[in-house]
Amino acid sequence: MCLFGKPSEMRSILCGVIYFVVLAAEAAGDLDVCLKEELGCMRGTLMPGYKPEQAQFEAFMGIPFAEPPIGELRFQNPVAARGWTGVLDASAARSHCLQKCYFMETWPVSGEEDCLYLNVYRPVQPNANPLPVMVYIHSGGFLCGSACPMASGPEFLMDTQQVIVVTVSYRLGPFGFLSTGDAHMSGNFGLKDQRLALQWVQQHIASFGGDPSLVTIFGHSAGGISTHLHMLSPSSKGLFQRAMSLSGTAMMAATMVYDPLPQARQLAERVGVAQAESLDSQTLAAALRRIDGKALLAAGDVFKQWDNVPFINYGVVAEQADMPESFMNEYPMAAHLGGRINQVPWLLGSTSRTGEGSMFLLHTVANPQLRKEFNANFLELYGLLLYLPKGSGEDTVRQILTEYGVQDMELNEDTLATLSGILGDFTFVYPMLVSAASYAAVAQQPVSIYNFEYLSNISYAAILSGGILYDKLGACHMDDALYSISMPMLMLDFPKSSEEHLVIKRLTARLVEFAKNGILSDDTQLSPCTAEEFTSDEICNYFRFGQLNGAYHETVERRVDMRGLALWKKLYT
Repeated sequence: MCLFGKPSEMRSILCGVIYFVVLAAEAAGDLDVCLKEELGCMRGTLMPGYKPEQAQFEAFMGIPFAEPPIGELRFQNPVAARGWTGVLDASAARSHCLQKCYFMETWPVSGEEDCLYLNVYRPVQPNANPLPVMVYIHSGGFLCGSACPMASGPEFLMDTQQVIVVTVSYRLGPFGFLSTGDAHMSGNFGLKDQRLALQWVQQHIASFGGDPSLVTIFGHSAGGISTHLHMLSPSSKGLFQRAMSLSGTAMMAATMVYDPLPQARQLAERVGVAQAESLDSQTLAAALRRIDGKALLAAGDVFKQWDNVPFINYGVVAEQADMPESFMNEYPMAAHLGGRINQVPWLLGSTSRTGEGSMFLLHTVANPQLRKEFNANFLELYGLLLYLPKGSGEDTVRQILTEYGVQDMELNEDTLATLSGILGDFTFVYPMLVSAASYAAVAQQPVSIYNFEYLSNISYAAILSGGILYDKLGACHMDDALYSISMPMLMLDFPKSSEEHLVIKRLTARLVEFAKNGILSDDTQLSPCTAEEFTSDEICNYFRFGQLNGAYHETVERRVDMRGLALWKKLYT
């Protein structure tokens, strides 16, 4: 069953079972698709759209694109799936990848290692021409998340009846990103899983009525980072023609691991591998393949310096150039700033700067004991949240706070918005702005930006804070995802007659238009960015999904808070 998180934050397992069984019983008899190269045939099912007046759509779920990454294939590059005999039952999703979710209150463990499956959704009515394809890469900080329809649901996009949507599972945590820094455990396995899925799309999406020459990859948070990384990976060139990085880019400091071997040794020592500190990398990798998967996840706690900080334990590594099927041979920031990019039309997005940064503080400020501990070591712990470069200390943290006029070195409800804004700038907004400006300077393809600041009572902030919504934070990190990707496992759907319904329609229409044409639609009155438009206090025109006098409102704007940008560049570039 495709579930993660605390039971109180999800619908029940029984409801998930009934959901798919009922739909399977209603499925039409001609929901069969056969893949080329004799890979096999499958039978899908019907799923309801979000809006009652919209038709159902067809779903083909649990399609294997890689061999199960278990046994000797753990910590190895993915191997393309072999064909199957008979008709594959594609009426229900498979489990998400084995994970420990440090974003949830109890750090729940769930999933399976055998998880490399994807889901394809298409309109019921056949189209005379192949449809654009939107491949969604789920969020979760490279340590948790799910491609199943209860967590990455296609309903909002499918209501447009204009695209085919694909959602992809990829290995997470140590299984997706642990590395010895050499060929024995090269790393970046989760990204290579995504690449193999994109290769599968190129080979087989035409069988579903999709256009392999019009593929958009997109995602929020870690999905946005992944999208950017595919733009920087030479091995992903030609696998997509549009890209959307939403609340996440590869310029974020938290995404990189610069010296992976000590991390692998530390994890091995924690799970009881004898002489882990002195084993050669081949023996070390072999030993880790024999360890129980859940034990490896539990051992990841060793990387936490305080509570669940740092959030991200595992990340991207620069692989040696001679490694087979390598994904990245240089650090992402160097590749991007050097102009070594797979150029495609690119859409970048973010939520409120305070909302983006609040994801790091909401759990702490809502817990009196954690807040007391945080304030007792304020400079050290705030520095950890900033993912400062190696060698930076408390003086650097003070310098950043001084730049923003912060004098009260304490986290409380009065300082929450200011401290969140700084974190939002340094971890999300500035990396996005530098990515956009440098891309506009070298690319022959358009780059556009949106800012999502529409605020509702249904917000990711409620998950991160344990149900408390604080004033003055704006739209939280990932809140825009709630209006483009259905997530009934985590959030109740918005009422069909609500203003939020309108926001869903407007946002999904913009995303679909970009997938079709590579720019935002004409009604936004937004031209692609140029390098000259980025100045010391303004950026290019960006589209803002916001509010005016408490009601949904759209504008085109240029102003952003740039006061810390020069310092960010000095520290990180």
